[in-house]
Amino acid sequence: MVVLVMTGVGGVTTRLTAALAGEAPPLPAVVAPGLAAGATSTMATALAPQPSPWPSVPANSGAGRRIVYCNSCQRVWLVEADESVARSYLVSGRRGVPRQGTYEVRSKTHPGGTENGLRLDYMVRFAKGRNLWIGFHAIPVGAKGPIQTQRQLGQPLSHGCVRQAPADAKALWEFAPVGTAVVVLT
Repeated sequence: MVVLVMTGVGGVTTRLTAALAGEAPPLPAVVAPGLAAGATSTMATALAPQPSPWPSVPANSGAGRRIVYCNSCQRVWLVEADESVARSYLVSGRRGVPRQGTYEVRSKTHPGGTENGLRLDYMVRFAKGRNLWIGFHAIPVGAKGPIQTQRQLGQPLSHGCVRQAPADAKALWEFAPVGTAVVVLT
């Protein structure tokens, strides 16, 4: 058996020669301060709680696995059952639409259908508007391309639905089967 051990400057040749001769002593385990004996620094890194890259879920936004949509923030959170945030991102909805409350995913369509000549990919419907369903979907695409830029997300630009960047729309689509709770906050 050949074992190649890379150490800091110096010592590589000595350890390699000793390993080839079957004389290499075992390498010491690196233990992080405060860990039990036998736990290595790699384990310490894996066990250390990692901060979330996402903003915290707003207070009073329900419990359990759900989608949280803050209308005044123009932001969505995908929240797991353990209350961890799977993803959060800016969106473009319409101020005050839909009303604050708890809804659920009613239906999904992809590839997107068309509405007024616009393709609405990754449509996830959750609330009934006056005439049409309100849902989350990718930024609408018309004959000349997307009707808004991703940089404009975070501004209320929609007529009722909640527009998302394509990657975020796909993530929500995959996260939310029919029946998933949707909590709308003002």
